[in-house]
Amino acid sequence: MNDSHSIEALLQENQALQSRVQELEQIRRNLEHLIAVYQRHLFGSRSEKIDPQELEARIGQAAQEAREQMAKEKRPGDPPPEAEEEQPEKNATAKPSGTGRDKDKDDKRKARPHGRGGFPAHLPRRRIEHPVEPTQAVCACCPDHPPLIRVGEDTCEKLVKLPVQYEVEVHVYPQMACQRCHEGIVSAPRQDNSLKADISVVADVVVQKYADHKPLYRQQQAFDRLGIPISRQTLCDWTGWCSEQVQPVVKAMAHYICAQRLIQSDETPVRMQLADGQMETARLWAYGLPWAEVVFDFRTDKSQQGPKEFLHRTSAGYLQADGGSSYLPVFPALSLKHIACMAHIRRDLFEAREDAPLAVDLILAAMQKLYRIERQAKEQGLSLEERLALRQREAKPIFLDLEELMTTVRQGVLPKSPLGKALAYAQNQWPAMARYLEVAQAELDNNSIEHALRGVVLGRRNWLHVGQETGGQRAANLFSLMISCKRLGIEPYAYLHDILRRLPSHPNKDIWQLTPRGWKETFGSEPAPLQPSG
Repeated sequence: MNDSHSIEALLQENQALQSRVQELEQIRRNLEHLIAVYQRHLFGSRSEKIDPQELEARIGQAAQEAREQMAKEKRPGDPPPEAEEEQPEKNATAKPSGTGRDKDKDDKRKARPHGRGGFPAHLPRRRIEHPVEPTQAVCACCPDHPPLIRVGEDTCEKLVKLPVQYEVEVHVYPQMACQRCHEGIVSAPRQDNSLKADISVVADVVVQKYADHKPLYRQQQAFDRLGIPISRQTLCDWTGWCSEQVQPVVKAMAHYICAQRLIQSDETPVRMQLADGQMETARLWAYGLPWAEVVFDFRTDKSQQGPKEFLHRTSAGYLQADGGSSYLPVFPALSLKHIACMAHIRRDLFEAREDAPLAVDLILAAMQKLYRIERQAKEQGLSLEERLALRQREAKPIFLDLEELMTTVRQGVLPKSPLGKALAYAQNQWPAMARYLEVAQAELDNNSIEHALRGVVLGRRNWLHVGQETGGQRAANLFSLMISCKRLGIEPYAYLHDILRRLPSHPNKDIWQLTPRGWKETFGSEPAPLQPSG
């Protein structure tokens, strides 16, 4: 009796140990996958682009290997493998390794223009003649060596940078008084000189920091090299003053974005220095339109309060974002419908390719077809109605097949494996992803707003942190203008210099005219202010 109990206890213990071994093995695989992802981010290419021909070649090669394996295992009377599976199309047949890619690269290389293009026509030209030496300006063939005459000229252009120049404006206010009674001194109204600098200098400092990612301490060093002693605190005061001036413009941009049918959103961390010198992680939330205006909102945390407060007056019906937990309470609270991001779905699957290479390749190939349809719509300049019709006609069948494929693949993988987690996230986001087929304004992914955040990420590597909440709010205002200008094809300095001069006297009811889009439509054809060299 005791022996039977001992054997049963040993069997249970053995089963528990086997379960523990399997659990530890899964943890080991997950850690190896995580290390591989980090190594790729640190040392490899972070791009997820895959050559379509390479995908087709890999899929075709896997199909060929499967046919060969089936042929080896074929029993008498079985049909040939060719009768059991569909033959690949001729243009999808696997090519020798590198042949298709090399030919494609050669074609692209031939199509790429060679040499450097000419310089823009708006740059001033200074003509410099290089006359022929008098001893060489005679004919060497004729006996009397007559002088040569000019029959043409050869020109070449060279770009020249003029030295950076600053000047000091001395504003003189004559004081007038009666020469008899010497009472009632009169002078012209004084301009505000609290900044000790013209708007042209302030705008240049702001553009260098928030558009060109040059932190203030480096700008201070540049002023020092020119013999102009300006403290870093003064530069900081200038950016703060500029942020306060453009606050109404940024609010007008936010109202315009919130009035659209679809809004894209994402966020990125920034370090914030507290009053006692300690550092905390804050957030810059981005809200924008696909490849157009974007407004940044600074928050001290990643909670749902940020999106709720920014979007509480929106009339939009759709919010395109990733599957972050901060957005989940926002959708029902503001009656917004979620549109997911295919790039986030694809990224997790791409990083989990090692678990099932062929299955993931099939999924990525289907996703490439969806992206190809979107690229076709943009290249043809289709209207919103035409784009929606194209998606329903061509993208929807692929989308439904892709959903079925991921469901099938998920049944054969471990739930806690990297691929299992990636597929679980994909299927969780799939109903929200399907809404892009119904909303013409939506994109297939959220890359537009992620691209806008790159300006923050690049600058963050240089200026490192913001100073308390005030500094974060200043950065949000100025990033909103600078990055929106770039996305709308507006020269940032010309825009900022112009609106800073117009703001004091511009009617508040027409503040929309000073937003990047409004300025381009209203004042963009007027001559832009001269930009200081350097």
